[in-house]
Amino acid sequence: MAHGHSKKKPEQGGLIITSLIDIFTILMIFLIQNFSAEGSLCSNAENLTLPNSFSKKKLTEVPLQVVVTQDMILVDGTPVAPTTDATNIPQSDPNPTIAKLLQRLKDHYAQEEEMVRLGALNKVEGKLVIQMDKNISFDILFKVMNTCGQAGYLVMNFAVMQREEG
Repeated sequence: MAHGHSKKKPEQGGLIITSLIDIFTILMIFLIQNFSAEGSLCSNAENLTLPNSFSKKKLTEVPLQVVVTQDMILVDGTPVAPTTDATNIPQSDPNPTIAKLLQRLKDHYAQEEEMVRLGALNKVEGKLVIQMDKNISFDILFKVMNTCGQAGYLVMNFAVMQREEG
């Protein structure tokens, strides 16, 4: 035997992460394949039954949301006025306006105008989505739409449940 050469003991190996990386890669691929790319951009309000539609149009952005339930009108999830405010406006009124809703929408419109002035937005688009229970009367729908139009929101879309053709 050669003098001065001794067998080295194998060093204790550290944590071998190759297996862990493989597991994480497989998990990541699984999650990516199961991820829905067509997720809902607009969240449905509680206690609300949306009307059914065959419409294929999808939202590309999330604009301002107005929700009308049996007892409350909400703007972006914040209660604004009871639905009875709309019910109490006489049908003979030539320009039915829900005052509290109009004020809240004007405030949002002013915020959008300020964002345009600061350069955060290109222009005020005046878009909103109306979510309304399918059992709400047309009279209330008309008053909500009229109020939205008076506040400057002229592009109104309705949230609906997509029904399969068949």
